[in-house]
Amino acid sequence: MLLRRVSKHVKDQNWAAVILDFAIVVVGILIAFQITSWSEARQDRRDEQRYLSELAVNLEADLVQARAGQQVSLQRLSAAEAILAEAAPGYDRPPFFGPLEGDPPPLGVFGDYPYAHLTSYYFMIISSSTFEELIQTGNIGVLSNRALVKDLTDYYHRLDRQRGDDGLILAQAEGMLDWARVNGVGMGDRATLEDTVSRARDDEEFLGFVKMAGFLAYWQYGSLASIEAEAEALLAAVEAEVSAR
Repeated sequence: MLLRRVSKHVKDQNWAAVILDFAIVVVGILIAFQITSWSEARQDRRDEQRYLSELAVNLEADLVQARAGQQVSLQRLSAAEAILAEAAPGYDRPPFFGPLEGDPPPLGVFGDYPYAHLTSYYFMIISSSTFEELIQTGNIGVLSNRALVKDLTDYYHRLDRQRGDDGLILAQAEGMLDWARVNGVGMGDRATLEDTVSRARDDEEFLGFVKMAGFLAYWQYGSLASIEAEAEALLAAVEAEVSAR
């Protein structure tokens, strides 16, 4: 209908009407574009809110994992240092690791199972599903705080590197398990501190594994403590973004 009207105005050489018709068309297109843009912006904000809420859930899960891993690491360190204090009294904690928050906890009832403690390596289960979805779908752009996007990217790259560290720790644990199989030692075997100290004094290979267990426990504790600090800071930033919406 509009096309016929324009054609008629052109035929009648009514140029003012032609210009008016074109202006109506242009304004209509601009309004349609603006409505579409507003709609997309509102959808982006809804998506952003959803993603931020899901990121907060993932970060809370990471905090649980990092804290649990630190406790396992401290237990392993406690077992190793109890043996080393008697079998190798001159052996000290490496000075290049950060300080512990307090002393390693006592072994308690599990102190009767030192071989299990020495091989109880912890592997953190990373909750990165939301960030991976943002990257894979290309929706990372809906997060309007670009500094937060950079911090999230750095954090998840750090967790990827942590998987490599876990692989190194696993390689050491496998060596300990090989020694245990050769020497008829089971992870569920009871043993007193005196038993393990005596074995460490008589068996240099076992003593080496105890030292390695303590070293790796200290290393893993530091790594997980750093991840906990990063996750806490990110969680606070994400929650602040959610509250600001």
